Amino acid sequence: MVDLFDIRVSLEAKIASQKGLPCHVAALIGWLGSDERELRRRIDEVVALPVQARNPEHVAALGYGASSGLLSDMECKIFRDEIAHLKGRKFFAPGRPPRFEVDGPALLGVALGTATYDDSGTQQWLINLLTLSSKEVANDDWQVGLIRAGKVCLGETGLKIAPKDLAVALAAKGLIEPTTEDLREGWTLSLSLKQHQCGPERDAVRLTAFDYVLARLGQITIGAMTRESLVQLLRSISRSMRLWTFESKQRTPKSAIARWEVENEYHVQNLLWAILAPVLSDLEDEENLPSIGYKNPRADLCVPSLRTIIEVKFMRRAGQAACANIIEEIAADASLYLSKTTDYDNIVCFVWDDCAQTEQHDELKAGLEAIPGVSAAVILPRPSKMIMPAD
Repeated sequence: MVDLFDIRVSLEAKIASQKGLPCHVAALIGWLGSDERELRRRIDEVVALPVQARNPEHVAALGYGASSGLLSDMECKIFRDEIAHLKGRKFFAPGRPPRFEVDGPALLGVALGTATYDDSGTQQWLINLLTLSSKEVANDDWQVGLIRAGKVCLGETGLKIAPKDLAVALAAKGLIEPTTEDLREGWTLSLSLKQHQCGPERDAVRLTAFDYVLARLGQITIGAMTRESLVQLLRSISRSMRLWTFESKQRTPKSAIARWEVENEYHVQNLLWAILAPVLSDLEDEENLPSIGYKNPRADLCVPSLRTIIEVKFMRRAGQAACANIIEEIAADASLYLSKTTDYDNIVCFVWDDCAQTEQHDELKAGLEAIPGVSAAVILPRPSKMIMPAD
């Protein structure tokens, strides 16, 4: 079975295997991948050419550089001079086969560059040319898509971009807002690895779309929070701790050394509240559950809309015995919390491991998730930077 890593490697290999690419095609690939080194190489290549040797494709390469903010003042002037020269040429001349006029990557590069400076006359000239070009290549969806992308760069609205992998790649570059259909179909095309006749630029488009959708899949849609996305958010807290304040020296001359210490379950609950409260409007803390005999259970955090209790534990000691105690405590809590209530049907455990004994985490997690009623367990080790420095 091919996994996502294999697909990405395959797309990269297809692009890398292409040698001797036209300057503007290589620049398009560099622009899609935000590869400033490749773009710089292509800009330098064009600038080094004698004026009479430059063609519209070279101008397109400069356009990709301009869109990426890589042109110096001198290079911007060269680009503008070349655009003025293009405006003076006659395109779709009778008896002469079209070249630049039907070259989607070249037209897109020129459009991207032209969009970077305020010249409505030049932009309208190019829109008119792109309209004629669209008609000329009407039976080629790939070329039409690139030409439409150029019109979008110049401010035209209401244009649908196809193929969908191209639409998603343009979204990745901030040119359009993708629809759900764009994302779904663009992702499918990127995963398919189907053969095409559109050149390496299509592979670069698919790689850009692949990376963009994959990054979005790793994000949580707050408006549609589910139990699974809640667990995903809790598991991501370890990344949040990278910027947790725990200083060994003053950050500014006038400030004191600050250490946001986490010393007990209440501190961990506060951490979770700070992260979850903006996301879950119905989050409750210290909620009283139905009494059982002499027991009056109180849950740490509750999410009624997800029928979920979040139970926090603070593990101070290391070793298997400490892990066993945590499992026993959660087992007792689960039988107590869920036996009488009809509002909640599962518990998510969140354990702060103050000893950072990560070698025990897999077994501890498996033990917790084997308890009836526990849907997930998240274990957060104390970050290494939070070891108290010696005074």
